[in-house]
Amino acid sequence: MIYIIITACIHNKRGGIVNFEERKKRYIMCINQLLCFLKEYPDIKPIIVENNGDKDTYLNDLDCEVLYTNNNSIDTENKGINEVMDIQDTIKHLNAKDDDIIIKLTGRYKLRDTSFIDIVTQHINDYDAFIKFYNVCTHKFVRDDMVLGLYGIRCKYLKQIMLEGSKTKKKYRSPEVEFAKKIRSLIPNDERIKNFTDLRIECCFADKNRIQKA
Repeated sequence: MIYIIITACIHNKRGGIVNFEERKKRYIMCINQLLCFLKEYPDIKPIIVENNGDKDTYLNDLDCEVLYTNNNSIDTENKGINEVMDIQDTIKHLNAKDDDIIIKLTGRYKLRDTSFIDIVTQHINDYDAFIKFYNVCTHKFVRDDMVLGLYGIRCKYLKQIMLEGSKTKKKYRSPEVEFAKKIRSLIPNDERIKNFTDLRIECCFADKNRIQKA
């Protein structure tokens, strides 16, 4: 079974540009694009998870199940921790099995085509993770960094990932780096990881609503 968990945070508390209407338009456009693509994949189950505890938001008007959590109210060192909590809560809600594949997509990121979904569905038994190990700031491929906006992982590994937002005296380890290191540790066999060079997504970063293809 393949699930797509679409993460959403209507009220962003982590800085960046605060523009409710623009954020709303972006969520609706990107999620509708995905749902349109998924009409060709009836065996894939999509679900939106929103973490502000609100009910009857505009997300309920989309043709997709919505799960609300209160994880955005929890004070953590970075939003990656809250997001992992959302994903794990959704896994429990779905009663997903260990061998299921969980695709995570940031709700404000737009799939440019179905390439990623096609590869996951065609190689569901060949790989345990579908990742682009890449730093979106330096635009370089890095072994222990990744694009967190879109990835796929076998459920049993995702259940084990707990981000800690660890810091050292010299530098802060980002959720992208920490997540990538966890995956490398849990799945040491590189042959079980599909390493992408192009995810075919359009990212929208919260800092300045910067658009970047990945």
